[in-house]
Amino acid sequence: MLDAAQLVAQARASSGGARTAFVERAKTLLRQTDAITLPSGPFAVDDRALADGMDTSDASLAIAAELISSQAALAARATGPAVDVARADAALRDSIQSAQVPAQTLSPLDVIVLALASFIAGLTGPRPDLSVLWPALGMVGVALILFVVATLGRGVRERVRTEVALRDVARDEQPAPSQHLGAADVALAEGRPRDAIRALYLFALTSLAAREVIRYDPALTNGELIVRAAGIPNADALRALILVYERAWFGLREPTSDEARSARGLAVRIAG
Repeated sequence: MLDAAQLVAQARASSGGARTAFVERAKTLLRQTDAITLPSGPFAVDDRALADGMDTSDASLAIAAELISSQAALAARATGPAVDVARADAALRDSIQSAQVPAQTLSPLDVIVLALASFIAGLTGPRPDLSVLWPALGMVGVALILFVVATLGRGVRERVRTEVALRDVARDEQPAPSQHLGAADVALAEGRPRDAIRALYLFALTSLAAREVIRYDPALTNGELIVRAAGIPNADALRALILVYERAWFGLREPTSDEARSARGLAVRIAG
């Protein structure tokens, strides 16, 4: 098989009469070959069909080379298993047995590891002392629980401190309602209705929060704000202003100055 593959390779590298001679020799060799000798024994093959279909064209020789190499690889794989199961099992058994020591000298972790190894490998050797194993498992479990509780407790304390600090910063940095109204008027005068509507939206919310009508939290969605403000005076005006703001700020169409002036009327009504 390897000789035939070499002849095909020589034919592909040649031309004219030399190529024809190499092809004929390869076809003769393929017709005469009825088995491949492998380390595990002979492997029967029948390459007469391959020989009959091969000619001197480049395509035919390329196909023949591929088929010959694939056939040789398949035969080797089929007759030569990649892993010697008996040898691997013996090596594993020797490794585990060499690591075994008297039970009284083992640490709890060693006892657990050996128990798991014995269970997986299916060994029939001496089992670890359960009077040592169960207390060891209990200590590991208690240690894990204490670690989780300590981690969660520390995370809660850090989170509470962070949230309080952020809330204080947000309260200190929150502009007064009059600043939002002034920004809206400037934006209206400069022909920026989108910015004006957003400033009026913030003016209305901060005015309600300053009067403690609602608790303003920037994390709330507009839908949640509408639900929380359902019972306040001018709740309908707040809903209308929020809808105008969403269309202006998130919509594809640029709002008009008339819409911004209408939103100012709503905001003033809500704040009053």
